[in-house]
Amino acid sequence: MVDIRMPARGVAPYIGEAIESVLAQTTPNWTLVVSENGAPGGRLADQLSPYLSDPRVRYRSTGADLSAATNHTQLITDGTARYVGILHDDDRWDPQFLERRVAFMEAHPACGFVFSGNYEIDSKSDRIRGSDMVLAEGVYEPKAFVPILLHRNVIGFPTVVVRRSAYEAVGPAFDEETISYDFEMWLRLAIRFPVGYLAVRDADYRIHDSQATMTIGRRGEQRLRSLEQADALLATAPDIEVDRRWLRRRKAGAHLTAALDDLQEANRPAARGHIRAGLKTYPAVAFDPRMPAALAGLVLGRRGIQALARLRYAVLRRQLRVHIRR
Repeated sequence: MVDIRMPARGVAPYIGEAIESVLAQTTPNWTLVVSENGAPGGRLADQLSPYLSDPRVRYRSTGADLSAATNHTQLITDGTARYVGILHDDDRWDPQFLERRVAFMEAHPACGFVFSGNYEIDSKSDRIRGSDMVLAEGVYEPKAFVPILLHRNVIGFPTVVVRRSAYEAVGPAFDEETISYDFEMWLRLAIRFPVGYLAVRDADYRIHDSQATMTIGRRGEQRLRSLEQADALLATAPDIEVDRRWLRRRKAGAHLTAALDDLQEANRPAARGHIRAGLKTYPAVAFDPRMPAALAGLVLGRRGIQALARLRYAVLRRQLRVHIRR
């Protein structure tokens, strides 16, 4: 009934917890493939050895160091089950995770995917906070859900199960060029299909220093690309009304983030260009808290840039929202 896919790369200290959470599912009708992004063998193969006696669990390697998006795409297309769930090697599911989603999707055959709230866990596997319950439980048509998703990505990756036919309809390839490849895929699906929401928190999303979202560089350019992708997708659905002013504000903020990225690389001309582009796109971005940091960075030396890097990491680590809200 469900193809569970688990991408892994390099050291995977939490993969045992992830696999144990799959084995604990109250519905037994699933298969799990763990895909090592790189050459086979080594420490990961040793970690998986105790689980491979279960015929539902398989291990494979890509044989080369692929992008995360490519590894995810290959995992999606490798299977035939009606539903697909991706669980990263440091996240976890509660025992009734699959049972709830299969029941919901069977009851609502038009839905392309279903998601829920989640908990965040730390490096010690302790739950430290819960996500907001962003919606009432039920089914949301594209006209209602797409504007919500554009305003903020409310979808926690480990909470999603997708109908295979929906992936096939929109194309199962995750985008290669941006760290937020999941957002582009969710938007692609949400424009085409109704979306289901479960008002529960039954998945754990791990926050730790080595995850990609904590280490990615050029974050501003990544966000700009995501917003350009959103524009292109919205052009295919003119009946979906969205707040274009909000999108301009997001783009202006992404330009400021890109300027800060440039400053950390001591590229002041590029930073000035992004500041100008941000002001042109949405003049009120001048009041964004990132603006004085960017302007100060233009005149600060190496110590100032180092201080800027520490401040940005602290903001990211604590998930603080520093953009304008007007």
